[in-house]
Amino acid sequence: MRNTLHAPVDTRIPADIELPFRMLYHETKPYEHELPDHLHDWHELICVHQGRGKIFIDHMSLDMEPGNLIIIPGNTIHRIFPDPDNLLTSTAFYISPALFQGMGSEAASTLLLFERHRQSKIYKRQFSMLELDDVGQIIDHIYNEMNSRKPMRSYSTLLHLQLLLIYLTRLSSVTDQAPAVMSGPEWLTQALSIIEHKLCDKVSLAHLAKDASVSPAHFSRVFKQYTGMTPTDYICARRIILSKEILMHSEQTMAVIAESCGFDSLPHFYRMFKKHTGMTPASYRRSIRM
Repeated sequence: MRNTLHAPVDTRIPADIELPFRMLYHETKPYEHELPDHLHDWHELICVHQGRGKIFIDHMSLDMEPGNLIIIPGNTIHRIFPDPDNLLTSTAFYISPALFQGMGSEAASTLLLFERHRQSKIYKRQFSMLELDDVGQIIDHIYNEMNSRKPMRSYSTLLHLQLLLIYLTRLSSVTDQAPAVMSGPEWLTQALSIIEHKLCDKVSLAHLAKDASVSPAHFSRVFKQYTGMTPTDYICARRIILSKEILMHSEQTMAVIAESCGFDSLPHFYRMFKKHTGMTPASYRRSIRM
């Protein structure tokens, strides 16, 4: 029996293999089937084969075109905007942070690739023709192993995925690449910065629009055009990410976390957290410490 993926990623992806890892191979999604804004713990890799589009990720908008690799660390807000006249065909990997647990420190360190890209704020790489051929072969091996009925296919799939992550880690250092900048009006960049620095305080649409010298309606329209989210939804998602970090690394009470992350009340915190993650804050804390 094929189970659906029990993680806040894409519930349409069948769990064909007993690993906390999913793959969409050379998929072309109609524009209307593109998932809404993403916020999940799992890391994500997107290899673009054909088509064009844009992705909003961590305060910036990046072009997506053939030969691109998009690296999305877990708990990073992102939203893809495919070109409806030139739809994206891509291979996507969803990788749980727990995938290599129990395999030794060196195996687990392959996931540090995502943390390095988070810190450098460089989320896109353009492959050379040689790199594209190498990566394409590894992707094909992963797909073929996942769909085979050979003995130890799960373990073989895991090994090929490790080879992909090792290959990407060994590519030229990301330090020689410049981070992308946010496209759109300057006031939008400033608004995103204000939100980031005032997550613990009350942040209202009226105040953001006033600081930007635009009407609230215009602010909301442009904000959603570039981010794929309303200002209210974006602020809530950022607060959820902040609360996850605190839950993971501290013993603070739920009431303290709710207040420090800017939620109106403890019930509001519980309601929004469960809406975004599918579990309560207490359940989330227990799950990441198992």
